Amino acid sequence: MEDISAYISGESSLLWQSLIDYMQKTYQLKPKMTYSGCSGKPGWNIKLQKSGQSFGTLYPEKNSFSVMMVFSYKLDPIMEAILPMLSPEMADLYRNAGDYMKIGKWIMFQINNATGVEDYKKMVAVKLPPKFAS
Repeated sequence: MEDISAYISGESSLLWQSLIDYMQKTYQLKPKMTYSGCSGKPGWNIKLQKSGQSFGTLYPEKNSFSVMMVFSYKLDPIMEAILPMLSPEMADLYRNAGDYMKIGKWIMFQINNATGVEDYKKMVAVKLPPKFAS
């Protein structure tokens, strides 16, 4: 994890570490490092999941990182309700999200500032409300 943080570098490295720390403390999960040969985003990534619940896959990049998340259509009413609390860019991204194998919406977005981290935390809370102090 330290090598990934060093690879990202700069302010985004601090955002990466704060997000990983938040997810570990808040959801008591252990990030899982995997390698994907997927043509959409090949390379090393970090899966955040616990008890079968996926909180997204993080893709380290130079000076930023990307997140891919899938939201079940059952969560759509809750996501629609929180859209005003998200940044306008994230709200638009969710509204225009594509279908993921007929089970939900999928979005991929880049995080390179604190607003992106906060948007991610709000969306994760839709999937599973936090149970532990952060």
